[in-house]
Amino acid sequence: PSAINTDGYNSIFDIGSGKIVVPDGSISKVSALLPQSYVGVETATQAGLPNSLIRTDKNNFAPRVGVAWRPLGQNTVFRAGFGIFYDIVPETAASNSIPFAIDQPAYTNPTTNPNVILPLVYPSGSTAGPTTVNLPTAVNPDIKVPYSMQYNVTIEHQLHDTAFRISYIGTNTRHGDYNFNINQPLPGTASYVSKPRLFPLYPALNYLTNGAGHQYNGFTAEVKRRGARGLTYQLSYTLARDIGDLERGQSPENAYDRSRERGPWIDIPKHAITGNLIYDLPFGRGKSFLSNGNRFVDALAGGWSTSIIYTYHSGRFLTPLWTGPDPTGMAYTTNNSPATVTIRPNILSNPNVPADQRSVYRWFNPAAFGPPAPGQYGTSGPGVIIGPSLNVWDAGIFKLFRVKERLTIRFEVTAVNILNHPNYSDPVLNISQAGTVGVISGVGSGSNVSGASNPLDPSGARAFRTGLRLEF
Repeated sequence: PSAINTDGYNSIFDIGSGKIVVPDGSISKVSALLPQSYVGVETATQAGLPNSLIRTDKNNFAPRVGVAWRPLGQNTVFRAGFGIFYDIVPETAASNSIPFAIDQPAYTNPTTNPNVILPLVYPSGSTAGPTTVNLPTAVNPDIKVPYSMQYNVTIEHQLHDTAFRISYIGTNTRHGDYNFNINQPLPGTASYVSKPRLFPLYPALNYLTNGAGHQYNGFTAEVKRRGARGLTYQLSYTLARDIGDLERGQSPENAYDRSRERGPWIDIPKHAITGNLIYDLPFGRGKSFLSNGNRFVDALAGGWSTSIIYTYHSGRFLTPLWTGPDPTGMAYTTNNSPATVTIRPNILSNPNVPADQRSVYRWFNPAAFGPPAPGQYGTSGPGVIIGPSLNVWDAGIFKLFRVKERLTIRFEVTAVNILNHPNYSDPVLNISQAGTVGVISGVGSGSNVSGASNPLDPSGARAFRTGLRLEF
């Protein structure tokens, strides 16, 4: 259920009345500096809302079921599961400074003949507040708690000391919440100030509601072996795609066309390979070689292990950008001159060049994009550029010195990105940045000139680490 903000300082903007709504009993807390000619205030009862300002969503039913079946004997099992999961935190009206705390407009005190001298902090007789204020977010009072449906089917089989698994995993999001500018005019060649809007007096007005969603589909194949004859390994490959539009905090370019935002999710790689291996070298007591060696030989040759970790992710799905005068007349401005905006451009052809033609100086083809046409948004969808892949090998070697039966010393040397493979940051994506668009200027987790980086790569340059640990 929706929680009630008990301090009474929560508020929302009501698009029905065009006023700020506060809980019953909070009118007395409204600042005297609120410009009533700019925006009015009403109570929850006057707006027909509960005191929480959002109606409670009470129908959240979340069943979960799982099944396992062995029709082919003990070494093969079929598994399946389904569940519904709701967001942990329900939607609530946020605490806001407006309309409760409003600052006086800034005042420059003359240096030659000051008329504000402490303890006086404002000009004598000045009680005028601001003529405008920022408005709280407008929230759909019937907003639902977002939920996801998760489902999977798995086949597992054991052959000798090795286990094999094939899985399908699916997840979708329903009633996802997102923001859009409900005060945005329709796109066209006319200027912003000449277009009708829902609230002509106000600039952009965020409206939080339901409707966004995602659909993830992934297929995973895995093989693993645990500890047999000193060898443990796991190798998995995942083919996946997450198609979605918006998340909370994100807004569509065109408030009236959310479908334009539908595309592959940036951080879900299409191909992902992960593997790890630990091998206890077969030397020393109880091993295949030198098992009868004395304590000196065992201390020198026994107790060694080595490990390898491999990670590969195909490139992220990146979105091109264009910066220039607003071609749609939808961005806020106070005159007939269009505002400067950064939006997606037109797409003219496939921007992804063959792998043998890519370089850090030209990762994709900028000529595949052009500026949006007058009165229209760009035709490019999100995620049309495939970014650099991630390829990392980590390794380590370990040695156990057994001091007593329950006391050992572990010495280790580990290496991150042992091959020192450069994992590039994202290229510059704004086609208006002539000379640098498509250029990569960073590696690892560093940023390039556009501020873009690859958060999937924590490796950085090759680095070694040594450690000594006492185990008892």
